[in-house]
Amino acid sequence: MKMKNIDQLLQSFRDNLPDGSRTAAALDRGASLEEISGLAEQEGFHQMASVLFEAEQEALREGPAAVEDPSVATDAFIRTIRGELPDGSQTAAAIDRGASWEEISERAEAEGLHQLASALFEAEQEQLRSPV
Repeated sequence: MKMKNIDQLLQSFRDNLPDGSRTAAALDRGASLEEISGLAEQEGFHQMASVLFEAEQEALREGPAAVEDPSVATDAFIRTIRGELPDGSQTAAAIDRGASWEEISERAEAEGLHQLASALFEAEQEQLRSPV
């Protein structure tokens, strides 16, 4: 996952964290992904910890010279989040049937999954800005 994509995800998570959170403080001071992930797990922000763990693993697999399609990173993020959603969730149902990012984002927002909705919005915007 490119650092720009990770930075966007971190910012979307940060926007939803309480200011007194140790995870928020780590984000604000630019701590390592490993530290942020560990603090997120300790504070019960399991989605965030899971996504950061996946990003760390992906970076290790691909190395510094690897280039990734942002849509692949977004799809991996969606799959990670899907594993944590209950089967009765409308967001989960949209993911399972392969709905568009826009629809998944709308369902996520309606269900209060603001981190997912924000991340998908950012990914959509990035996709619109990128040359085809």
